[in-house]
Amino acid sequence: MIVRIVQRYPFLIIGLTLSIIIFSLYSAQHVVYEYKIDTFFSKNDVIYCQYKLFTKDFRVGSENVFIFVKCDDVTNREVLKYMLMLGNELKHLKYVENVVSPASILVSIYGKIPENPIVIQQTLNRYCKDLIPTNTLALISISISATESQQRNELAKQIEEVVKFLPKPAGVSVSVTGSPVVGYQIMKSIQKSVRLTTTASVILMVVILFLVFSGVVRRKIFALVPLLISVFSVIFVYGAMPILGIPMTEVTNGFMPILIGLAIEYAAQLQSRFEEERKEGRGIDESIEIAIKSTGVAIALAMLTTVIGFLSMLFSGVPALGWFGILSALGLIVAFILTLTFLPALLKITDKDVKVEVSRKEETGILERSLGVLAKVTAKRYRTILILTVVIIIFGLYGYTQIKLETNPRNYVPQDLPAIVSLKELERLVGGQHYYVVILNVDKIDLDVIKKADELGRYIAQRESYIDNYESLAKAIVQFYGRMPANDIELEMVLNRLPSYIKDKYISGHQIAIYLASHVKTFDEEKKLYYSIQNDVRFFGWKNGFYVSGYTPLLMEMGRLMLFGQSKMTIAAYILIVALMFLVYRSITKAIVPLVSITTVIAILNAFMFVFGIKQTMLSTTMNSMVLGLGIDFSIHVLERYLEERRSFDPMMSVIRTVERTGKAIATSALTMAGGFGALLLSPFPLMQTFGVLSLIAILFSLLASLTVVPAFLMISEKIRPILSF
Repeated sequence: MIVRIVQRYPFLIIGLTLSIIIFSLYSAQHVVYEYKIDTFFSKNDVIYCQYKLFTKDFRVGSENVFIFVKCDDVTNREVLKYMLMLGNELKHLKYVENVVSPASILVSIYGKIPENPIVIQQTLNRYCKDLIPTNTLALISISISATESQQRNELAKQIEEVVKFLPKPAGVSVSVTGSPVVGYQIMKSIQKSVRLTTTASVILMVVILFLVFSGVVRRKIFALVPLLISVFSVIFVYGAMPILGIPMTEVTNGFMPILIGLAIEYAAQLQSRFEEERKEGRGIDESIEIAIKSTGVAIALAMLTTVIGFLSMLFSGVPALGWFGILSALGLIVAFILTLTFLPALLKITDKDVKVEVSRKEETGILERSLGVLAKVTAKRYRTILILTVVIIIFGLYGYTQIKLETNPRNYVPQDLPAIVSLKELERLVGGQHYYVVILNVDKIDLDVIKKADELGRYIAQRESYIDNYESLAKAIVQFYGRMPANDIELEMVLNRLPSYIKDKYISGHQIAIYLASHVKTFDEEKKLYYSIQNDVRFFGWKNGFYVSGYTPLLMEMGRLMLFGQSKMTIAAYILIVALMFLVYRSITKAIVPLVSITTVIAILNAFMFVFGIKQTMLSTTMNSMVLGLGIDFSIHVLERYLEERRSFDPMMSVIRTVERTGKAIATSALTMAGGFGALLLSPFPLMQTFGVLSLIAILFSLLASLTVVPAFLMISEKIRPILSF
């Protein structure tokens, strides 16, 4: 049916395709670029929901903007006047709720900035220790009400512009950080990454196609037709993102160069067969029909296995990974449809007057000679290959248990961004990255409750070796007031005088917070301390409800999602691919054989990460399922060719002929894939760079394993039972 439609209505197909592409280009203008930790957690995740509740109730720094003011002496009156002027300018911005600085606190106490430097110094020492970590650094805290990404990005841009253009005293340097500013700078970096990696991928594809595909086509320029299919696929998916409600994030921005590399394979296979038939002297319509019928099933099977690999990411429980899988799978499906419709229609229209050339025998090149040597080694040393495979798998399993997790999403992004540099400095000075926060429910805030909460904080700090110290409302009152109030009346007076940026940190309605500073470094330590703190609170005898939150428990939850998500994705991919292969071959042995080589590749990846100390990231956890989907394509081609050769030759000769004759085709496919993934190495995101390196290794070893492990396993299988009788 597809063949008849293509043959009868080629112009209609091309017109419809171009119309969809134009609409996609228009829709792509509405793609949202954002960076939010929310994309790593589902809305039903308990620990994530508690973290959002904590940051909202206690107005902690995750949603605030911070301005660093640096000079030789930040308590200088001129510098303080600058801070006050800067704060007043920022208050006029939309979505800015409050601005707190050492200067604003002085004004709230004295009505102005005092003239006497001694008074300034004494007041700042008493009330602003958190805002002046050192004499050379002061912090300005900006509370914001913006919740939408677009609002936060616009506000961050405006704050940066105010800081840039407001005149500063001599010797003063100012920088801006905080989650909204980090997100804004990362958003701009994502846009840069998309442009850079996509452009690099297209250039690599042009070079690769001219090197390995131009010899297949009769007109050199037609070697780029598969690239046109992949670019159209990317445009379609890019335009579908706003419709699907999927943003462009530090994770999803990688799908574009990857898809360009993957989608080329389908078109290259069909076009290659079309050119082969035309060189044999057949007409255009007949060549199109043979090409579609002969390659359609193989392309469909390759597409389905790869789509399964990507869609298994939905089992991760991480929205960003699910989006990445959906976009990649959708792109491959579109590429498959375009390969069977748009490509034949284009060939029918453009190939009308092309002179058919008689095919000539190709010279034996380096690749062919290398495949010949590899074929003979595989056929003769198949037992050695299988023994080595078992050793690799065992070592890979051990390496998997030793790979450390990178759970901090801030380390996934470019580390040279100004806001990231300042944020790390802020955390070193005032803490924040390794804090656990115990939020206690109380009936009312009185002296007894405050003292008991302080006692609980001291109790936990004494019991837990990972806890360095604790911060409580009682400590803050003593620091501010000089001592604890004698009664509740005095307490109320003190709380009314306590600066809001201090009070909001510890009190929210009928809740009180205790901050526990820790030095945990690994996922296991984070998890152990999290549950130990919960047990401490229960053992202490706190009667009302409570929960433990903070940024560190959030990182712990990311680690849990990474570990369990990887297991679920891998198992799902294995089950679905085996089921698909069984439906196609009606044989368990034939369904499992291609998976043997891929399992070896997964083991090699784990061993590589372990040996070179590469940490597991949220994106690299998808490698197992992705390799299963991508790499099995090579193994399927080898299996299919072996079954064909086995009908005429013995096992050893079948292996030799299979590797020699199939190797070049799948090597070409591997190169195009490698080009797409290799472009990720140019990304400014460490997350993408690591993913690109691992993907290149996976593709190269998938190619090697399909030409060695699969034939070796087939020969061993033949010793038990002839493969054709399975």
